[in-house]
Amino acid sequence: MNEGKILLFGFNRSAIEIGTRLKAQGFPFTCIDNNAALLPYAKKLGFELLIMDYSEDDTLLSLGVSEDVSFIFTLFEEDVHNVFLTLCLRALDPNVQIISTTHTKDAIHKLEIAGVNTILDPYQICGKRIYKLITQPEIMQIIDATIFGEEDINMEQITITEHSALNGVLLSECYPTQNYNMLLIGLHDKELKKEFIFITEGHNHTLDQGDILVVIGKSAEIERFRIDFNL
Repeated sequence: MNEGKILLFGFNRSAIEIGTRLKAQGFPFTCIDNNAALLPYAKKLGFELLIMDYSEDDTLLSLGVSEDVSFIFTLFEEDVHNVFLTLCLRALDPNVQIISTTHTKDAIHKLEIAGVNTILDPYQICGKRIYKLITQPEIMQIIDATIFGEEDINMEQITITEHSALNGVLLSECYPTQNYNMLLIGLHDKELKKEFIFITEGHNHTLDQGDILVVIGKSAEIERFRIDFNL
């Protein structure tokens, strides 16, 4: 991840999951909300929470926006707050990376117009976004925690190795949900470069060394799958 400040707006489960992961990786960050009633809860969890009126440009500028902030997460439960804040942030800094959660399909287009870079939508995962996550593992870990962290469910990438039992096997013959409590989303074919193939597209692809499977499941099940197939 690029050096610079990381701001988390909206103190809730998503912010806690992201903050916990950032702490573990040693990244400095700041949590901001406008609800002072959350202060005791944040303190109990070991988070320093700033109570501010984020609707004021001067407040955002005082946090380093347009100067030394690299990533901003807008994590409010209400989509309208995420859209409004994104508009304010983008007006102040056209280059900062803004990552936002959404809770309704209608908000996706509004967030895109507002200038968000990445939308965390647990109900829809598009191929381009998955490819972007694969090429930016640090961001993938944070997004993974945001969407799946509460129930120990992760989205992971599994690379087919030379000596794996899956090397040379048809994709249809290794579908993991038959024997493992996990879901195969699709794969990144090394020969197709930037192409991501969804399992639902019906391609009966032959797995080769270097191909990357993208799966969702509990950590223990994914690890069991790795061990069983020498991955």
